[in-house]
Amino acid sequence: MFEGTKVIDLCDYESIFCSYLLAHVGCDVVAVEPPTGLQVRKMAPMHQTESLWWQAYGRGKQSLILDLDTELDDLLDLIARADVLIHPFTKTKAVTYGLDFDRLYVRNPKLVVVAITPFGSDGPKSDWAASDLTVWAASGAHYLGGDADRPPVRTSVPQSFLHAGADAAGAALLALPQRQHSGLGQYVDGSAQVSSAQAALAANLAVPNGSGYEVEREAGGLRGVFPIKMTWPCSDGHVAITLLFGPSFDEPNRRLLTWCMEEGHCVQEDVDTAWGQELMAMVSEQKSPEAYFELCKKIEAFTANKTQQALFEEGIKRGVYIAPTFDISGLMDEQHFRARSYWHQLQLNNPDDQTLDVPGAFAKFSNTPLTLPDAARPLGSTSRAQVFDNAKTHTSPNQISDNPPSRPLEGLKVLDFMWVIAGPFFTRVLANYGATVIKLESSVRLEPARGTPTFKNAQAGIETSVPFSNFNTDKLSLTIDPANPMGREVILDLVRWADVVTESFSPKAMLGWGLDYDTLKKVNADIIMLSSCLMGQTGPRASVAGYGNMAAALSGFYDLTGWADRSPAGPYLAYTDGVAPRFMLMSVLSALEHRRKTGEGQHIDISQAEAAIHLLAPAIYDYGLNGHIWHRAGNRDPGMAPNGVFPTAEDETWIAITARNDNHWQTLCQVLDIQELAADSAFATLSGRQANESVIEQQMARATKAYRAEDLQAKLIAAGVPAHKVLNSQAANADPQFKHRNHFIEVPHTATGSMVVENTRFQLSRTPGRVERAGPELGEHNFQVLKEILGYDDDRIADVYASLAME
Repeated sequence: MFEGTKVIDLCDYESIFCSYLLAHVGCDVVAVEPPTGLQVRKMAPMHQTESLWWQAYGRGKQSLILDLDTELDDLLDLIARADVLIHPFTKTKAVTYGLDFDRLYVRNPKLVVVAITPFGSDGPKSDWAASDLTVWAASGAHYLGGDADRPPVRTSVPQSFLHAGADAAGAALLALPQRQHSGLGQYVDGSAQVSSAQAALAANLAVPNGSGYEVEREAGGLRGVFPIKMTWPCSDGHVAITLLFGPSFDEPNRRLLTWCMEEGHCVQEDVDTAWGQELMAMVSEQKSPEAYFELCKKIEAFTANKTQQALFEEGIKRGVYIAPTFDISGLMDEQHFRARSYWHQLQLNNPDDQTLDVPGAFAKFSNTPLTLPDAARPLGSTSRAQVFDNAKTHTSPNQISDNPPSRPLEGLKVLDFMWVIAGPFFTRVLANYGATVIKLESSVRLEPARGTPTFKNAQAGIETSVPFSNFNTDKLSLTIDPANPMGREVILDLVRWADVVTESFSPKAMLGWGLDYDTLKKVNADIIMLSSCLMGQTGPRASVAGYGNMAAALSGFYDLTGWADRSPAGPYLAYTDGVAPRFMLMSVLSALEHRRKTGEGQHIDISQAEAAIHLLAPAIYDYGLNGHIWHRAGNRDPGMAPNGVFPTAEDETWIAITARNDNHWQTLCQVLDIQELAADSAFATLSGRQANESVIEQQMARATKAYRAEDLQAKLIAAGVPAHKVLNSQAANADPQFKHRNHFIEVPHTATGSMVVENTRFQLSRTPGRVERAGPELGEHNFQVLKEILGYDDDRIADVYASLAME
């Protein structure tokens, strides 16, 4: 796919995940390290003397030692032969290193430069000291995680720079093929703050769209007008159950409650109630939620005396949206992933020649399997003579396109069966970067996201959902019934038109409609089809239906989010729905590159759970090498202390603070005027602070309450200590760095006039994406698609309308 693409990574923790993913699609990656090695090689947790972060994400990379202070010319010579440079520098810092884009462009005009930084390459916060915790606090996602009576909580395996790295990998793959047309590279500006905001799943948009309330945190659920429960206790742990609002949930909810009634915990009235619609009325404040709270008690009584496995197995048979909240050991024992040959047995580079089961291919390609990177290599294992052997210097292009830069995917045609969150998030990126995306919908079986709060101006309806409008920007909506013969003919005509078909149903759905890949490729031989569901197209759990909260529970995220003395809180809502789209983007772009070279299409099978597991790789290594199960630990970190979220003088306003080293600790004590802690030798070292973390956190909480969050944030940042106010929707929309990047934008919306949505996650300097309109009304583009895209005449269109009544 991208074999032969030369990547130089001046990576450290901030950017290491990006090049790890590029190695999976065939890129030749060289990690350039200082003589003492990258800091990520020293990050806890460790196995013997090796960081498990480096072991997990240093895979597939050569290691070359270069001192940027004394050997910059040698690095520039390598850059002249490279296709991609990844670095963690803001524009200001890049200039100080002699690596600013203008200088690099002179040396190599075809170079794609990818900058991955906490807040973006420029702007008022670009040079702020930062940590995973403070970036997560700045994103809006942190505010939504944890128990309502405690501070917001993050996932204990840090996530923010993994989101950023995955976005950056997709951006690089967008920029590379564009060189085929222009002959020129460009600058990719990634922000971990903006990337992490995807995990808020549009909750940041509640206030600017007049929803009337903030979305609040609720352990194992979500809270708007009232708390929605999504996690229930069972005899050996917890399970995640999707009992949600909207007409599309009526039937799944009924299947669950029928099971509860058979076990004696519910009555027929509970089963007969259309709970999806009832919950919708409650959420929109039309009805009291007391009946829902009583129902939750009945469901909890039902689950409490059953095991995770018993609930999971029977739930699969009944089509109930239920999944166990596995810890890492449960994840590794789950039969489904082994049946799909997901785990890759990796031969480690250590004296014992150990093998270890590690995350495997993030997607299954029918014709071009992903490259499975080899083990992380020792420092300096590659000589300069070996780097990019025989690669030529990229001099000025022979011909540069005279056409003005266009979006990279202009001309790409996509037929989109995706629905809810994960799939639409992905196809939205295709639309924002120029593709024509036709979203197929049904007016009978409504897309669930159309009924998802929050709502524009607090008016519930299928055209006013803020999440739907955000997930589906710039798409065309066609309502059609694939089960109707005429509808199927229209769909097959669209398959002939399309380059890519995407779908996110359970594996039997497309086959049942006669729209599976084997059928579609007979209609369009070079079609690329991407199928995404929770557990993939094959394996014993392939029939598991549901949403990203279930994939997050199965893959370990629930167990890793929350407080050690309480039940799993889980990341906000359907966490993997915000993770998997990045892997879908890389997969389709890789398949398109293969088709460009060979003319060959293919089928891509992507499991949300399998893709997301890559974001927990250090915990998997910790279990495999150290026998240690990484569990939830609030906001604490194995390599930094204190690392926490603390109250401030304002109600329900918090600040995230990290002491990354001993100097930060001393400075922090001075700013907070807790000199007695600074003077105590027991707290002078990381190990000492970790042994006394509860005492330190209590003292800090008392001290931080004396400050407004933004005042304390300013004092700590001025002193060089990572800190950030925990942003909710209102604060995120007022944040100067989000404003600088124009992240929240008001665009036209057919039904309401306008809608505030999110802008693109990354910025390309020559061929930027654009968000031009919010998600479409149901069937808004029926006539346009039939007339202008398919070229049907008036009689043919009349036949289609008569046969289908367009539903």
